[in-house]
Amino acid sequence: MDPLSDPDLSQGTTSALRLSGVAAPRRAGTSGLEGVDLEVAQGDFLLVHGEAGAGKSLLMSLAGLNVRPAAGRIEILGLNPWRLAAAGRARLRRRMGLVFQDLNLIEGMTVAENAGLPMRIAGIRPDTYRRDVAELLDWMGLGEKADAFPEDLDHDQRQRLAVARAVAGRPEVILADEPVGWMGPEAAGRVLRLLLQLNRQGVTLVMASRNPDLAPARRRLALVGGRILPEAGT
Repeated sequence: MDPLSDPDLSQGTTSALRLSGVAAPRRAGTSGLEGVDLEVAQGDFLLVHGEAGAGKSLLMSLAGLNVRPAAGRIEILGLNPWRLAAAGRARLRRRMGLVFQDLNLIEGMTVAENAGLPMRIAGIRPDTYRRDVAELLDWMGLGEKADAFPEDLDHDQRQRLAVARAVAGRPEVILADEPVGWMGPEAAGRVLRLLLQLNRQGVTLVMASRNPDLAPARRRLALVGGRILPEAGT
């Protein structure tokens, strides 16, 4: 299946992500977050931008359930993840596609196995999803690397693999922290086209970047010193 020809995945206007009064402590080299209020409707595309150290990665880690807030409330797809048991939280996290700057690739798995991991976790048989994974890797320019391991890839290729894995399971929400930061222009253009097409099909897209003009988001918010500021004109 062409990764740009999936059916409409829109699920209405329910909030995909809501943060109310969220605070998180300062981490090495970055601002903490203070009183963050943020709501993203299903199917929306939000670009959060700010300088290095502004707290963008911390915000994405909170939304991706890697970090628990020190104060405030988070809801993902209408659920409070921190009131769920660990198994329920894991199921909720599988409804999201996550691209963090540390990539979190599994070194003992091949490129194809890493990309297909969300479908494997969902219980889909490898012989069922193998062709979709192959086509996705081709789109990402990684088709010839399918049997290689992450350690065999350069950082550009590893980042493309992380994006492929994030979208392979057809998530309802994609959180992407600097998703094309290490890529050349051609690869970055392909990845952004894919993410934008998925958003047009109804997938909620939240992207963080130092570049406020990275992509034509419907909403833009600046993160300055751990606080969200509305972008003028949005």
